[in-house]
Amino acid sequence: MPTIARIIPASLALAFALAAALPATAAVPPAPAVSAPQRTPYPVIDPAFSRPDGRRMPSRATLRAFLTELKSTRQVNTFCFVQRKLERPDTAEPGTSVLSMIWYEGESIHRINRLRVGQSYAPGTMDPETEGRMLAHATGTVDIKTDVVPTDADVGTSTFLVSRPWVDHMLAQCRRVGTQVRIPAFKPPVPRPGGGS
Repeated sequence: MPTIARIIPASLALAFALAAALPATAAVPPAPAVSAPQRTPYPVIDPAFSRPDGRRMPSRATLRAFLTELKSTRQVNTFCFVQRKLERPDTAEPGTSVLSMIWYEGESIHRINRLRVGQSYAPGTMDPETEGRMLAHATGTVDIKTDVVPTDADVGTSTFLVSRPWVDHMLAQCRRVGTQVRIPAFKPPVPRPGGGS
């Protein structure tokens, strides 16, 4: 019996040693080397971004009409505008310039206007109220709460989803070179009879 008693503890000791070694080997995945580039796909200082041309930005009256349409007038609202020059593969027309608006309280990013190479910006002839309403319902808006996926690969062929790194990059470039506009809380105008404002 003493011989069996010595063999069992020795066998158990070997089994425990092997079991302890297995998780350590399995816990070393090759993933860090592969996923490292995905964590920083965008440069910190991106020369494609610049301070926007003020003529291309919506007026304060237009932004107030935008906020009135979206019923967001009771608190301070902050916007950031940034201009970006697009190159391939983001566009078929290299040099195209896009003005984007980040609305922090609304957690959204809006494409305001786009200029091709050689075009000059011509302000619209709409009144601010109409322009603000149109901006509130325009396409080209990213809802940060619903339209954001974890990685660029997750975007796939979607035409409305964007990746978290893309959003973070837009926010960082807006902080770096964008123009901030703050609209204090205000009372929206009382609609006139007949549907006008």
